[in-house]
Amino acid sequence: MLRGILTVVLAIVCLTSNSQEVEPLLFADTSILEVELLYNFDELKRDYDSDPNYHSAQLRYKNIWGGKARVDVEIKTRGIFRRNPRNCSQPPLWLRFNSKDVRNTPFEGIGKMKLVLQCYDRLNYNQLLLKEFLAYKIYGIVSSYNYKVRIARVTQIDRITNNTIVMYGFFIEPVDMMASRLKGRLDVRKNIHPNACNKSITTRMAIFQYMIGHTDWSIKAQHNITLIEPTDAAPPIPIPFDFDFSGIVDSPYALPAEHLPIKSVSERYFNGYCRSLEDFKVEFNYFNSKKEEIIDCIKSFCLIDAKNRSRVIDYVNEFYDIINDDKMVKKEFIEGCRTD
Repeated sequence: MLRGILTVVLAIVCLTSNSQEVEPLLFADTSILEVELLYNFDELKRDYDSDPNYHSAQLRYKNIWGGKARVDVEIKTRGIFRRNPRNCSQPPLWLRFNSKDVRNTPFEGIGKMKLVLQCYDRLNYNQLLLKEFLAYKIYGIVSSYNYKVRIARVTQIDRITNNTIVMYGFFIEPVDMMASRLKGRLDVRKNIHPNACNKSITTRMAIFQYMIGHTDWSIKAQHNITLIEPTDAAPPIPIPFDFDFSGIVDSPYALPAEHLPIKSVSERYFNGYCRSLEDFKVEFNYFNSKKEEIIDCIKSFCLIDAKNRSRVIDYVNEFYDIINDDKMVKKEFIEGCRTD
């Protein structure tokens, strides 16, 4: 039987955020969101070019009275690598809502939102998706300047054949909601130098990217980075997203950029700009203060199987070995930092 429900599941202990801001309704709940998404599979997945169209769909969930509620939505493919059917059978999606249709629903106030889905409908790919979701939650521990995410179990139903696909996914907080929550405004300018951004937050973000083994980001190009200005004339703050090419996820399709001196995304490479040893030490001390909370979050995330949780913990512990070793700090951060 299809389960198109929105349930309060209390099994995921580590999904709470350390942020004290008021969150959008959808992201304030940390339970698994169970939904059905009804659409024409072939129509959507054939439309994967650089400028795809929106297609009609219906989103179903259980309302507060236990009945099945329905919301008409429009969906289209998104992303770059994962949108291409040669790379993934399931593209990530944009969902677009009519504001009148989502009043008094968990989606109230949302106009357009990203839904990340498994690349393939296979068991090992659900683990990759969940590890990417976990990266967002870890960054929520490291920084209050983050995107909120909501885990989901999505039953996709083909309108034509009635075939179904059930897989994990997660919703990403809309960028306008994120900026509003953080009391800032979007800065869409390109070619802003990282050294013109908030120094401490930018350094912390770059160290986090090193921790999870992620090099597929750029502040100048705003590639997998959103910039917000917290107040007028204040330095912009970079907020990272899209971690599927990180070492902590270790997707089989992920490769580092050709110009980097690493052969695998599981090899760490610091993509941040140079700072003094004292500046780095301040941030390393901060990361050390968060270690127990980060490890507890990983251990508690029971949707990831024990083998993958153990690998993630080992990978994070390797990062802590590096930042607490003076020789490795000199090699990776002092000598390896960017100056261009």
